[in-house]
Amino acid sequence: MKQVLIRLYNLRSAKFWGFFLVANVLFAIFWFSNQYDRLDQLHLYVFSSNESQIGTATTRKTLTTRENKNILMWNGVHVEDTAPFGFGHQPFVQNACEVSDCVVFANRSSLPFEKYDAILIHLHELSKTYMPNIPRQKHQRFVFLTQESPNSMDTVDVTTMGHWFNWTMSYKLNSDIQFLYGRILPGPTAPKTLEETKQIIETTYFSSAKNYATNKTKLVAWMVSHCTTFSLRETYVNQLRKFIPVDIYGSCGNLTCPHSKLSNFLSDPECYHLLEKKYKFYLSFENSICTDYVTEKFFEIMRQDLIPVVYGGANYSQFAPLHSYINALDYTPKELADYLKMLDANDTLYNEYFWWKDHYRVEAGIENRARHGFCDLCKKLHQDQDVTKIYPELVSEWHPSTQCKRMTPWES
Repeated sequence: MKQVLIRLYNLRSAKFWGFFLVANVLFAIFWFSNQYDRLDQLHLYVFSSNESQIGTATTRKTLTTRENKNILMWNGVHVEDTAPFGFGHQPFVQNACEVSDCVVFANRSSLPFEKYDAILIHLHELSKTYMPNIPRQKHQRFVFLTQESPNSMDTVDVTTMGHWFNWTMSYKLNSDIQFLYGRILPGPTAPKTLEETKQIIETTYFSSAKNYATNKTKLVAWMVSHCTTFSLRETYVNQLRKFIPVDIYGSCGNLTCPHSKLSNFLSDPECYHLLEKKYKFYLSFENSICTDYVTEKFFEIMRQDLIPVVYGGANYSQFAPLHSYINALDYTPKELADYLKMLDANDTLYNEYFWWKDHYRVEAGIENRARHGFCDLCKKLHQDQDVTKIYPELVSEWHPSTQCKRMTPWES
């Protein structure tokens, strides 16, 4: 009898533990399945800005289940023009891109090469790297990326780059993706006609209008570090200084920004604020006279209460409001000096150049540049279905002989 009871007890125990084990297995399956569904519904992505962690096996599996467009930085991962945007998917969300279903990768091995939809190639970094030698897939776009003028492409031979690139991403207005140094955007009160513009300019004559000349005791400032340039801007300035004083900051002059905490004070916004308090004009002179080449030298000054005197190859009316800048190339150095002296002596005429300040806003800086560029690239990847476009040659758009002018020494 005792042995029978022991057997019954063992049998019941086995059934109990068997039931307990099956219940736990079922619970685990249910729990993990539920968690997976929740993750799938939330579209949870985890990316690291550290390029060595981008594209792990888990990330790779997650990405292939989404309708993301994958963007590879082929080279120049740390170049300041693009690096501030960041890597992974999150930057597209943080920057409120109109279309945010994209991922930026910094490591070529993060995905199989055929999984990338766009391959961004920094032209000026090719001297340190090389062009992709992997067959391009039909859906892929090779993107020509630069912020430098054709005059600076001494390490790149664009004559050999026909039939390589599908899109361009640059400062030029006809780029497939505009990667501009800055933008001046109209607000709700911006005029739509020349007549409306004239009416707003007339409001600067009112006694209640701001006088931008108040407390400004100096005439012209220039911050510069490259003393010999393709544009020969330095020879123009040397001629200009024969007729009016020009204070030169940086390695090409004898003045510095006293309150700057940066090693390169030329990029310090505080220096621009210092200049706007003392000076009436600033020389926004480019180092190259090339089509559409307008850099931070212009846009940063448009943020300030200074009148920029421009010297470049762009049609500035495509970038800025009417009567908001002075084009040095419309004058000889002596003529420009005479015109600046006239404005200096007449606050009414001087203030006319600031009519636009309450009706437009200026975007500048590398963060804004990268935001616009990558957001527009993501949107284009999703919307542009033309996979046949390719540039048969680049000489007509990116060779100095077709895009830039070499100026002759200025004489008054």
